[in-house]
Amino acid sequence: MVIRFIDCVEKYHNEMNEIIDFLSAYFTSLGIENHRTKISEMQIARCTQCRCCTQKKGDIPAKCVIKDELNDELDDIEKADAFVILADRNNLFSRNKVHAKFSERMVAYYYWPYGQVQSTHRKTSVNKASILINYNTTKYFMNHSFYTTKTFMKHTSTAIGAKDVDWQAITPQEDLLEKYKKRLIEMADNLIYANRALKKTRTKSY
Repeated sequence: MVIRFIDCVEKYHNEMNEIIDFLSAYFTSLGIENHRTKISEMQIARCTQCRCCTQKKGDIPAKCVIKDELNDELDDIEKADAFVILADRNNLFSRNKVHAKFSERMVAYYYWPYGQVQSTHRKTSVNKASILINYNTTKYFMNHSFYTTKTFMKHTSTAIGAKDVDWQAITPQEDLLEKYKKRLIEMADNLIYANRALKKTRTKSY
C-alpha cells in the first residue's frame, strides 16, 4: 500500500508540517510506504482551459501540453493507493490559490472531446480512498469558508479517483498536534480500512 500526501497548503504553517510528519511516522510504523507532494514548491502552470488533455481516451490522466513539474507528478499520484489531501484557508472571501491551481489542472482526469456537452471521468470505478484535512485561520468557527473549502477538497479527491472517507477542519491553537493526535490516528485508520475495503470490493467485482 502506498499513501501520498497531496499538500496544497498555501502559506507556511508549522502545525501542518507537524501533522504531516506525525501521520507519515504513523504510516511508516505500520509498514506503509508514504510520500509527500508539496504543490507550493512545484513549478505548475495555470490551466488555460484549452482542453487538449481531455481529448485522448484512456483511464489515466493525459499530460498537459505545457511542460511543467505536474506532468511527472501525475505519474506518482497514479501509483498511490490512498491519499491525505491537505489545504489551508487564510481568507474568508477568497480561495487558496495553490489548491485552486492544482484542482483546475485535474481536468486531465476527464475525457471531454470537443463537441461533447459534458465530460466523462476517466476512472470507471473508485478503488482508492482519501482523507481531507483543512487548516482554517479565518475568524468565526464554521463560517462559510469551512463548507466551501470542504467542497473544493472533495472535488480534488473525486478528480483523482478517490472516495473521501473522512474530513477534519483544524483551527490554530496552542499544542495543536497534542490535541489532535487521537483524531489524526482515527482518520489514518479510517483511510487504511476504507482503502482495503474498496480494493476487496474491486477484486470481487472481477
